[in-house]
Amino acid sequence: MQDSQSNLAMPKSETVRFRSFSHSSWRIADLSILGVWLTLVSLTLCYHEKWADEAQAWLIARDLNLTTMWLKELRYEGTPGLWHTILWIAQHVFHLPYGAIGIIGMTCAAAGVAFVLWRAPFPRMLRYMLVFSYFMLFQYAAIARPYTLLPLLAFVAADSFKNREHPERITLALVLLSLLSLHGILIALGIGAAYLAQAESDWAALSGTVKKRYFLCVFVFAATLLFVYLVLKPPPDVDALGFDPKAWHASQSAKLTSILSGALLDFILPSALFLLYAGIWCFLRRKLLAFLLPVVSSILLYVFIHGQSHHHGTLFITVITGLWIAWPTPEEQAALDGDQRRATQIMTALLAILFAVNIWDAAVSIRYEYLYPYCGAEDAAKYLRSVGADKQSVFGYTYGEAAVQAYFDRNVFQNMPTTYFHHGAPHAGADIDWVALQAIHPEYVVLFTGAPIRELPMVDPSMRTCGYEMVHFSDGYLFFKRSLMDRQVYAVYRRLP
Repeated sequence: MQDSQSNLAMPKSETVRFRSFSHSSWRIADLSILGVWLTLVSLTLCYHEKWADEAQAWLIARDLNLTTMWLKELRYEGTPGLWHTILWIAQHVFHLPYGAIGIIGMTCAAAGVAFVLWRAPFPRMLRYMLVFSYFMLFQYAAIARPYTLLPLLAFVAADSFKNREHPERITLALVLLSLLSLHGILIALGIGAAYLAQAESDWAALSGTVKKRYFLCVFVFAATLLFVYLVLKPPPDVDALGFDPKAWHASQSAKLTSILSGALLDFILPSALFLLYAGIWCFLRRKLLAFLLPVVSSILLYVFIHGQSHHHGTLFITVITGLWIAWPTPEEQAALDGDQRRATQIMTALLAILFAVNIWDAAVSIRYEYLYPYCGAEDAAKYLRSVGADKQSVFGYTYGEAAVQAYFDRNVFQNMPTTYFHHGAPHAGADIDWVALQAIHPEYVVLFTGAPIRELPMVDPSMRTCGYEMVHFSDGYLFFKRSLMDRQVYAVYRRLP
């Protein structure tokens, strides 16, 4: 009581100084968290071997001009060109080497982390836990792919959602999301539709100037979607049109289980219950549409069209984005009744559990990066260079060879027309051409496989028949959270004397 009276008697100038010190202390804490995050990701990058998905985008940006990249090649990749354009600028303007791709990805991810630390509406401890969760610390930070930008753009859109007077702010975020990936397009469509529904309910209260901004923003977003469609409209020879989804050997129910458990709490039942409660809570907060539309569309994309384990994080980011939009402001929290306050406390506790599980996942993955090679491409490239194979005739096969090509400044595989893997006819290098191999008889052959135990014993006898023996084996483990997702193995064969 005496301490309380002393505080009440504190001069006004002293109170302001105390509050300023407290604010400064938290700002130092935020900066310290960002520093720890940067340190962990930087150390992880020191051990990370880049795989084909990282190399493919780098090679396309390296070897093509912007016009050819946007108007011809991206339609075979099935992804908009924002990430490729960033890599193009990095190489053609700043002349950065391949090793810089990890730093570029980390920088994009760090921007998202900083935005969480300074702008997220969640309690500070939840913010700290979020930035160290699996997708924020590892999958979408150390792995240099377009998704390193997904948290930043999705969270900027969420942060702008309640601003009804300036629709241009959220429109910019939605446009960039649409230029990032197919997942980004669906997230942008869901958030944009919910934002327009919110604006419709308040339309009469908006000024004429603001209404004109809404019409202009809708036009810009629609024009962006049309542009993306024209860029990505698949040509008849793209290999994705001939792909059989059954080749993944996963039913739709299995894929649904995979995306829910992989994105959230690692097991289907707690993940489903978490998602159910999050939806109910957003309904109580009258923000269900902004949560439901992007979340459901992300799940449907994975289950019915395309999705692998490294896409699980898109649902994680989408869920956090929806909760960000629904989270009460300090003024709204003060006005909550008892039931609403308890519901928000439960949501806070569930988020803490979600982040804690994913922090564990991140720690295991970083440990795996230290213990095992993520991909064997770097080791294979070093071996080829050490024996001078890049100055001789070399054949390479499958999409995985792009990860080896990125370590050279030119095309080292004579049977491949481009350094990157072109996903269209005539599908050069997709499979071993035994006739061409025997006719040309290159000095070295590099084979990539994701299932070495099953595939290499089947290939070895045929390679020996063609006069080759394996001289080098570069192992790799493409892991996801606490499990092995796929192997990334490169076997180098040399022609027998």
